[in-house]
Formats: sequence, C-alpha cells, structure tokens
Amino acid sequence: MENNKKSQAELYREERKERLAKAAAKNAKNAPKTMKAKKLATKIIAIVLAVVVGLGAVYGVLSFFDVPEKVIKVSIDNADGTNTYKFSAGEYNYYYFTTWINFYQQAAQYEQYMGAGAGLMYTGFDYTKAPGDQEFTAETAEMLGVTMEELGNPEKPTWADAIKFAAVNNIISVKYGADKARENNLTLTDKEKTEIESNIEQIEKAAHEKDYSINRWLRAQYGKGVTEKVVRQVLEDNYLSTKYFESMNEKITAAVTDANINEEYNKNKDEFDLVDVRLYSFTTTFKESEHKDLSEEEHDKIHKEKFAETKKLADEFLAKVTDDASFVTAAKQAILTADNKSTKDPDKETLKEKTTKATLTATSEELAKWVYDDARKVGDVTVIDGGEGTYHVVMIKTLPFQNMALASADVRHILIAFPDAEKDDDGKEIPITDEQKATTKADAQKVLDEFLKNPTEENFIELTKKHTDDVDKDGKLNSDGLYKNVADDGKYVQTFTDWSIDASRKVGDVEIVETEFGYHIMYFVKANDGFKWQSDVKAKIVADQYNAQVSDVVENETDNVKLNTFLLNYMTKGIEKTIKNLILANA
Repeated sequence: MENNKKSQAELYREERKERLAKAAAKNAKNAPKTMKAKKLATKIIAIVLAVVVGLGAVYGVLSFFDVPEKVIKVSIDNADGTNTYKFSAGEYNYYYFTTWINFYQQAAQYEQYMGAGAGLMYTGFDYTKAPGDQEFTAETAEMLGVTMEELGNPEKPTWADAIKFAAVNNIISVKYGADKARENNLTLTDKEKTEIESNIEQIEKAAHEKDYSINRWLRAQYGKGVTEKVVRQVLEDNYLSTKYFESMNEKITAAVTDANINEEYNKNKDEFDLVDVRLYSFTTTFKESEHKDLSEEEHDKIHKEKFAETKKLADEFLAKVTDDASFVTAAKQAILTADNKSTKDPDKETLKEKTTKATLTATSEELAKWVYDDARKVGDVTVIDGGEGTYHVVMIKTLPFQNMALASADVRHILIAFPDAEKDDDGKEIPITDEQKATTKADAQKVLDEFLKNPTEENFIELTKKHTDDVDKDGKLNSDGLYKNVADDGKYVQTFTDWSIDASRKVGDVEIVETEFGYHIMYFVKANDGFKWQSDVKAKIVADQYNAQVSDVVENETDNVKLNTFLLNYMTKGIEKTIKNLILANA
C-alpha cells in the first residue's frame, strides 16, 4: 500500500537505486562483464573537462604521439568538490575496449554453439559491427538493466552509448574501491603483484611476436593513450577495489546472528522452503508457414483452436491421475504419444525434487502461486494455464519444507577408478562391464577393510597416498584426498555431493560411494555453516545489507553525470576507430 503514495519518479529512483547496488555488488574483480556496471562514487554532479583540447596543425602533430590522450583528464566531482575521480583518455579507452570485447565474446560464443544469428538474438549485440554502427534498442536496454535516461538520452542511441556508459561507471567503481582500500591500508599481496607482472609479461610477449614495443602494441589493440603504465594502474586498482568490497562483505557476514536468520526466515518462508512435485507440460506447436497469409482474425482463430486441443490433452492427463503411480503412468503414455521412439524415463522426467518457488515461477507464476498456496494438501493435482498455449499438469508430493542438507562439508576420499575405457572399431568407448565394476568395488573394499583396522583420519590420509587414483587438472595425485566446502552447487558428481552433505553425517563416517569415475571411499571430516536453509537465509541477509550500504554510497552518483560531453564523445570516436580496424582485420 505504501508504494501507492509515491510518485512514479520516486518509484523509478528506488528501483534504479536497487539496480545500481546490485550491479556494484559484483565488485571490481569482474569488471567490466555486464551492462549492470559498478557505480560507486558519491554524489557526482557532473563530468567536466579538465583540459581544453587545442585545434589546428599543432594538435595534429601531438595527436600522432598520443599526447592528448596522455594529458587530457576527465574529472568526476562530488557536490562539494571533494573526492574527485580523474581518468585519462588512455584509461577510458582501456575500459571501453574491455567492455566491448566481453559483449563481442558473448555474442560470438552464442553464434558458435547455437548457429547463425544466435549472438544477436540472445545478446542484442552484432559482433561483426563496431558498437557505434548498431542501434541500441529499448528492448536491449531493458534486458541489460539500463535506461535511456542513464545513457544521457541520446537522439539515436547506439551500442557505443551503452558501452560508454558502462566504461565510465566501471572506472568510477574501481577507483572508488581502490581509494577506499588505500584509506583502510589494504595492500597487494606478493601473489597479486606476481599476477600483475605475469599479465604484463604476456602483453610484452604478444608485442614482441609482432616486432612491436609493448606501448605500440597496446595502442594498436586498445586505442591511443593505453600504455604499460596505464595497464599496471588499472590492474592494481582492480585488485585493491576487490579487496575493499570483499572486506565490506566479510564484516557484514560476520555480524549476522542466528536470531537474524530466524527472523528473516519467518518473514519469507516461501522464498526458502522447498517442495517436491510431479510436473508434466503440454505445449502447443504449429507451423506459422502454413497460415502466414491469413488475416489477423483467422490467425487468432487457429491459435485458439490449437490451444484448446492442447488444453484437452492436459485435461485428459489430469483425469487419469489419482496418485503418484498413476501420474507416472499417464506421463509415460503422453511421452510415447508425442514420440513413440522416446526413451525418456517418465519417473525422472516428471519428478521435481527440492524445487524452489523461484524455479517454479520461472516456469509459470500461476504454477508457483498454486503450489505454495497455504490451502494445498499432499496429492492435490490440477492443470495450470502457463500462457501461449502451454498447460502444466502438477501434483503436490510434499508440502513446503526446510532444506535440511548441510550447507557445506569437508570430506576426504580415496578414488579407486574404473579401468580406462576401451574403444570399439568405430572409436566409440565401450561401457564398463558389470564384471569390471565388481572387481573395482572389491579393490575399494580391501582398502576400506585396511582402514577399519585403524579408523583414524591420519590412517586414512596414509592410505590415500598409497591407493588413490584421484588427480588434479595437472595430473598430480590428490595425496590427502581432502575436499573443502563441498556444497550442492554442481561442482562435484551428485552422488559424491549427496553423501557429503547428508545431514545425518558424523565426524569419522566412512562409506563406499559409486560415481561415473569409480568407487570413492568417503571419510567425513566436518560440517560447515549449519543447514542449507540457514545458509540461504544468511546469504540473502548479507546481500540485502551489502546492497543497502552500497546504495548509501551510490544513491546520487549518476543522477547528473553528463555522458554526452564533447570530450567523452571525442574519445569514443577514437576507440571506435580502433575497434573497426580490428573487426576488419579479423573479418
């Protein structure tokens, strides 16, 4: 009700403030990866020119040697003139280029794996064109979480306007974080310094392969004014900025109490509770080409008729369902009707275990609303209209429950691997036989029996050194078998994960677990961070508080930033020319 009292402008500012905070929360380490660029300078009122650019023949000579790009500074000031963020044309070119290359790579990858046109379809970006040569639409802006107002309301918006916006805000974010890090005496570690040097060495190597100096190579790749000194500063600032935001996050996390977690959970149970459901969906399919020349009325009529046919199929499915087994049987019939050669398992296809409300909402808001309704009972079943000719048959298997799996755990394991797969005459791998599995499991049992003679963690480590087949990406044996913070995040084979985060685990538990790699002799070291539901609630509290703190910093910082200044437009034209040359060279 409170929102009804606020003006549209106020609501927009609040929504924008939240978006800015979430964007900033990704921190400088990832900059610049998305259009939701970091914006952390406080109360910025304008981008002003610090140097007036000269014209004429003298300027032309200086430009050849990148003098303007090295000398020109853009200043971003607070309302009181303090905390000025200054950046050179070289820095701007570097951030603009790296923002562009991220969009380029994303679009190119879609094209590579999904076919021609996929890059433009899924990102709105045509990687074969320079940013300034392609329109930036309102639809793309909405998809990326930016508004035309934030881009400075350009007359004919292009991707150059969007990337300019992201580049400037990434610069502000990184410089703000780096300044705060220095104020708090945060410094680079020896490892981070080494990583910076490694980056510079890689650039030097690439330059030397072209018989270029490092600065000449950087200029050719990133645009005028980008030098080794600029790159070093950018890398250092990124590391420091990351440290600052991580330290902020750590302080917030440390302050969250069990009382905070319980309070948040009780306010928003549906956001965290899980459900088990059966779900089978019917989708209307038709060939537009068969009636492309029809009138709009005739077109709509055909759609409605097709939708009604699909709804009838869903209703017929629903009429067959009386319990869990009958749902699976009905699904089997529906699958075979759709494709009589299908090998899909109807049990696995329809069972949605430990499903969140957010996941159901992504399928259908009405579906999620029905499942999480307080009136639901186990066994309830219905058909949900998902819109656009899609109908979902859903049955409740469990009412909402807390996720009582462990949030994460430390485990050790000894892998007794299956034999290397042999190949047939066509080069295809021959599946492991039952006999090979039995032999491998027997070998694992021997190691387990040996452990049980002295069931200590120290003995387990010694046996790991003797027997494990587990190696890292470099082929080095994982000689202590330790895996820390195993969680249900898709990093490990599911059976390995499920054993590790089982809430019934006790320190010292040991068991043989099968995966696609072989048999794992598992040893439970310890649980971390309580149950998964507690961890999820805590994560939300931390994110909300972090974003609130960031919002306090960024509340007004971009309201009056002027992106359509002569200097920024001049610099954008320069880097655009560099990008066009690169696209042409790689065409």
